[in-house]
Amino acid sequence: MNILSVRNLSIDYRSSFGTVCAVKNVSFDVKKGETFTIVGRSGGGKSSIASAIMDLTTIDGGEIKSGEIFYKGQDLLKMSQAEKRAVKGKEISMIFQDPNSYLNPLIKAGRQIEESFIVCHPKASKSEIAQKIEETLERVELKDVDRIYNSYPHRLSGGQKQRILTAMAIINNPQLLIADEPTTGLDADVQKKILDLIKGLKVSLGLTVIMITHNMKVAQAYSDTVVEIKEGQLNVPQTLNSCSFHP
Repeated sequence: MNILSVRNLSIDYRSSFGTVCAVKNVSFDVKKGETFTIVGRSGGGKSSIASAIMDLTTIDGGEIKSGEIFYKGQDLLKMSQAEKRAVKGKEISMIFQDPNSYLNPLIKAGRQIEESFIVCHPKASKSEIAQKIEETLERVELKDVDRIYNSYPHRLSGGQKQRILTAMAIINNPQLLIADEPTTGLDADVQKKILDLIKGLKVSLGLTVIMITHNMKVAQAYSDTVVEIKEGQLNVPQTLNSCSFHP
């Protein structure tokens, strides 16, 4: 059963050099429960596809020229804003690639996780929020809950900040998780720990994962299906057996 189907997706960006076609007539299916990985070089269009699924294309300065994105049979591109808000962040969420760009340096880490929960559960009580925060931090293997909650991002390591972004992405129990280059800027040992964490969360939470990476070795080690994108176009999907990643 497909949880997500992309059909004939094309995305353009305007630049000082003119219009750039970043994604060219791309189609693929993601099966429920699998890890589906899009691998390719920087600028190849892989993150543009993730942005389109999350309705972030215009924010990133792009435009969806054509195509359809079906989530559970409904075209995300034709949903009303209210319908999109009900899906984005709650059923579909995303781990962004650079914590330093997405975590507010002036707000404590715990408060930022809390805000991700409250936006989807505005009527939650303080005790429900506190319990959910503690549970989620433990899920992403941040055991020192009080210290992490009360730390500003600059007081945390790169790996801890990536775990905070992961906590923000899973706190509302999504069904589809997009991990966009989740190990950018991390050393090899921490990379493996973050990838193993995502793999474990997929199993424990029953997630479907779309992973975006430039690293074919990572793609082959952690994926059920891999597609390679080159100059905005996808190749034929490869079905793989997951194994361990050894940097």
